[in-house]
This record gives sequence, structure tokens and C-alpha cells, in this order.
Amino acid sequence: MSLHPCKLFLLMAALLLLVACGGTSELDTMISPDIEVTVVPTAPAPTPTPTPTPAPTPTPAQLRAPMPTPISPTATLPPAPTIITAGPSEVSETELQLQLRQWLDSVPEEYRRFPGCSGTGTVEFEHSPMRFEDFSNLTTYGLVGGGHVTPIDHMFFDPKDEGLGRNAYEVRAIQDGVIYDLQPRDFFVETGAAQEREWRMDIAHTCTFHSYFDLLSSVEPWIFAEWEKTAGGETAPWIGIPIKSGQVVGRIGIPQSLDFAVYDYEKELTGFVFPEHYDQEPWKIHTVDPFPYFPTEIREVLLQRTLRKVEPLAGKIDYDIDGKLSGNWFQQGTNWYAGADGRGDWSGHLSIAPEHIDPTQWIFSIGDWSGDHDGSGTAQYLMVNADPNPQDVGVESGLVKYELGYVWYCSVDEPDRCGHAFTWDGSVQLHARQMTENVHEPISGVALVQLLEDRLLKVEAFPGKKASEVEGFTPAAKLYER
Repeated sequence: MSLHPCKLFLLMAALLLLVACGGTSELDTMISPDIEVTVVPTAPAPTPTPTPTPAPTPTPAQLRAPMPTPISPTATLPPAPTIITAGPSEVSETELQLQLRQWLDSVPEEYRRFPGCSGTGTVEFEHSPMRFEDFSNLTTYGLVGGGHVTPIDHMFFDPKDEGLGRNAYEVRAIQDGVIYDLQPRDFFVETGAAQEREWRMDIAHTCTFHSYFDLLSSVEPWIFAEWEKTAGGETAPWIGIPIKSGQVVGRIGIPQSLDFAVYDYEKELTGFVFPEHYDQEPWKIHTVDPFPYFPTEIREVLLQRTLRKVEPLAGKIDYDIDGKLSGNWFQQGTNWYAGADGRGDWSGHLSIAPEHIDPTQWIFSIGDWSGDHDGSGTAQYLMVNADPNPQDVGVESGLVKYELGYVWYCSVDEPDRCGHAFTWDGSVQLHARQMTENVHEPISGVALVQLLEDRLLKVEAFPGKKASEVEGFTPAAKLYER
């Protein structure tokens, strides 16, 4: 959960105000009258490629969806084009100011938060973020875990070999673009503890169509040198870092996975009751299925490696049903998704949504769990025998109890073959069920819920309890809203 730099926006706003008012700024005095300022026209928009309409939650029969066409295990990506990655550019601050002025004049105001972008519309990707031989599986959108209390808006590429270290694998640009935001992270988000540096990278392929990488253990030296000049716009003007399709932009390795997502700012998800409540992460409501934008030979391998085998194969993050239990909720007075601290605090978040691999099952995810779990203060548990189904629970349902347990994944074809999600390679179709092996107690607690109004929910969690031990709410119960 990270923020885009604000100082650049203030600079841009000041420049625009001066230009609009006809005043003379320091920027104007830097530009010689002999210099002809050429406004770079916005590139024509590529023809949009429609995103498939997400299918409803499948029935158990639909869980056995056909597998993607098998790909040879020796298949590899076409070689990336030869890119000459010279050192950081030697552009003076005056030239940079001029470039920024030209760019500001060339793009509509709504795109000026994406420095260096051009054009609109979608593009076709040319490369996988990682080479096929470098990752074992792909977790698509919708997982919940740790500080990600609500369904996650990015995918995870899991590196194949755990013994090769932090910078073992290359991460490549999937198409031409500009890195408009690059942020280092030196602490573990869930706990605040210090950690080795990792990087978040946002890339605009057009002003409206972006890709995203996170958990990079390093960025390429020349990219770091460019970023370091201004700390990504914190200390001086910034118009991003242009990159080419197939170019290595960073590296990844154990113990990290690679975060990846695609966002289309010309589309908006329809499954949030109030999309404006997610302004803390403005890209979230624009999350789109990336698979249709990859060429067939890459798409088929990615689909083969995904752990989810039912439509929508890319997963889903927006499960709100107005007047029903299903979806995301926020504790009263905690400032919606932004949290009480205004910076993404998740303690007031609550999600009741289908399991990300097997959507016939449901997960209870809460940001304020009083029992032991993973140290983040949150908890995510399988709703054991989720009856009544959360998508049917309304005000008329009254008080409802759900027992909670650990989730476990078993092969659909071999029910006795089970394990954690990270132990599978994407070649097996999985069914999520309650974990009863190797646990002290199969029931981890109880969630008590009651819809008081269509958009007002009363919730209390009872760690370590069974349904028979919980009679009703206590004064510790909390109210949640959409």
C-alpha cells in the first residue's frame, strides 16, 4: 500500500497556473527566446481490446473447467530485443524544465499525474514479466492475506528455485512505456520492521493503460541512477524514465514473489458499491484482466501456470452486493479504504468474499483480529460450510454464525492429495476445503454477523471459539459500513 509522490503534482499545478494567467515564471526566464518550443501531439489511441465480462461465481460442476492447451515444459520466450542501456542521461535541469513544459502542454489535465505518458487506449503486450523457465505458478487477483484484508488487486509470479538468492531472476517490460512512479520500500508493510530494500514500479504504456511491478529486490543500475537524480520527482522536476519492450527493468528472487497487475483508466469495476471510497489507491477500481492483451503463445503458458482454473481466470476483486453480506466493509469512523491514519491503515477493513482459487468457498478476512495469527493484527479464515451463502444474507436473515478454519487445497482429481497453495505448480485443478490435518483445533474461531441495514453491518469475531460456545454479540461488537 503505497502513495504516489505529491511534490510533482504541486509543481505541475504551479506551472499551469502561471501559463494560464500569462505571468512570467522562473521557468520562462530559463527558456531562450531563440528556442522554438514544439508541443508534442498526443499519440492516436490504439484500438481498445475489450476485457471479457467476468462470469458469476461458478457452481461445483463448473469448477472442472477445461484446462488450457498444454505447453511444452521446455517452451521459452522469444529472445528479447537487444537494448543498449547506456548510463543515466546527461540532461541539464534547464532542458528538463523545457521537456516538462512541453509534456504538460501535450496532455489533458487528468493525465498529468502520470509523468511522461502519451496517447490513450490499450496496447498489445509482447513479453511475459518473467521468463517461463523462471517461475513455477501464478496467483491471480483476489487473494487476501496479512495487510491485504480486502481482495488483492495484483497477481503473484512465484520464482521457481528457492536457492538462488534475492536477485536471481530478471523482470522485463511487457511493452514500451515510461516508468512514471518508482518507490523504494525499506520496511515490512505488515509490521513496520526494517527489511532489505524492495521497489514498486508503475509503467504507463499510454496515459490510460498501465502495468505495475512490486517487490522487486533491485532495479537495473541505470534506472536507479536516473531515479536517484530527483528521488523520482521529490527534489526536482521529473518526467519519468522511458523503457523499451523486453528490456530488463529489475530483478526478483526468493523469498519474494513478483507482484504484477494491469490497470485501464478508461474502465471502472462495477462490483464496488462506492468506488470513491478507494481513492487512497486510485488504480484499484481500474484493475483489468491482463491475459487478453498477451499474444497467444504467452497467454497459454500464463493460464497453464495459474492456480485458478475457473472463470474469470484472472480472478476478481469486487464482490460487493448492495444489501447483502458479500463484499468489502469498513469500520465506522475509519475513513473507508484509506484508514484512520489516511495512509492505508487496514485495521478497519473487513472482507467476506469467494476464495481466490476455488470461488465455491468463502473467506472471512478482518483487519482487527484479537487472537494469534500472523503478527499483522489481521486474520483470514475459511468460512466452514458457509451456510447461508453470504451473497444471500440480508437484513431479513438476522443474526448469522460462521465457524472459521484454515484453508487447504486438494486436487479435484485426487481428493486425498492436499497442500498449501504455494506447493502447487498450476498443472492441477484445486478445491479449497477446511484443513483438519496437522492443526491443534480444526475450528479457529467464530464470526458473528448481522445486517442491521442494507449498508450497515454488525460484526464480532471470537478467536478459538466454536459456534456452540457463542450465543450473541457482546459490547466488543463493531459496526461496519460500505
